[in-house]
Amino acid sequence: MVNAQAKTPKAYINVKDLGFAVVSADELTGTTYTKVTQTRGLQKIGVETGGELKEAYADGLIIEAGNTDGKGKITMTMHAFPAEIREIIFNEKADEKGIVSEVAGQQNNYVAVWFKRERRDGTYQLTGLTKVMFSNPKIEGETAKADWDFSSEDTDGTAMHRQSDRKRKITWDSATALGTEDDFFTELLKGAYEAPAPTQIV
Repeated sequence: MVNAQAKTPKAYINVKDLGFAVVSADELTGTTYTKVTQTRGLQKIGVETGGELKEAYADGLIIEAGNTDGKGKITMTMHAFPAEIREIIFNEKADEKGIVSEVAGQQNNYVAVWFKRERRDGTYQLTGLTKVMFSNPKIEGETAKADWDFSSEDTDGTAMHRQSDRKRKITWDSATALGTEDDFFTELLKGAYEAPAPTQIV
């Protein structure tokens, strides 16, 4: 006998509302975020967490199984990274003449990242990663042709657990949640988030 029936699932049709915040401190006593900024131009994003499935054998059978925390991975394709976002993620800072230099030993920033996936019925899910370091995107170009295409920029990153509460991924779904978006951002960004929504870069 079936005791409960799950609702018919609805797939996602769009991704948008990408945002970042710099992890300025991450200690056992607390995590602090700054430069909370939302941007446009997200084309594709993928998040992989949860680690590997491990099995233990005994007496000729699997006696126990479990999944490791593993390495969190994120891949992202943007139409283009705005200068403000390049500074937040890749630690690119222009001097008074507008020159950006990559120096030996330079490190990219740890950042929180979040985005929204929308369904056709108007409901959506927010996904946030508490601490990520992204790699610099490859610089590519090609000559224009009669049937030219717009370029895009790709980056990938490693998602880590923040030290203060050992959380790596946080989600909130408008279809099932009792709270609000503010609750999601408060949990993700702690004291750095203040309603209304983060700064918008056009």
